[in-house]
Amino acid sequence: MKNIRAKSVCIFRKDGMVLLAESFDPAKNEKYLSPVGGGIDFGERSVDAAIREVQEELGATAEKLKLLGVIENLFNFNNQEGHDIVFIYEAEFKDHCLYHKNILQGIETNGHTFEARWYDLSIIKNSATPVYPKGIIEML
Repeated sequence: MKNIRAKSVCIFRKDGMVLLAESFDPAKNEKYLSPVGGGIDFGERSVDAAIREVQEELGATAEKLKLLGVIENLFNFNNQEGHDIVFIYEAEFKDHCLYHKNILQGIETNGHTFEARWYDLSIIKNSATPVYPKGIIEML
């Protein structure tokens, strides 16, 4: 049985740029970008999940979270259908030194490592590299 997954992600901004993680879909041979975040656990509020996911993946503390919106995301990843309800939060890093790093090393719950980088929002809007979930760029 297929399930709808509740997710929570954080957008961090600096000087017209946003922090996005690089990912890859092997079935489509497609590189894509997405905000840092992940699944909401049963009994956990979306805002708490966003804070926890940033802590787990980047080892950083997110604060001053503000809900930008919610996106229903129907997608196909690695030849598997997916359906997410994604809470999009804007946040700030408690440690302001993180804004001076070009690349932040991240790790997923499954042990997969990734890099999050600062991307110029005006360039990303016109880039061939997709940003998921769809609709998030318009929200920014």
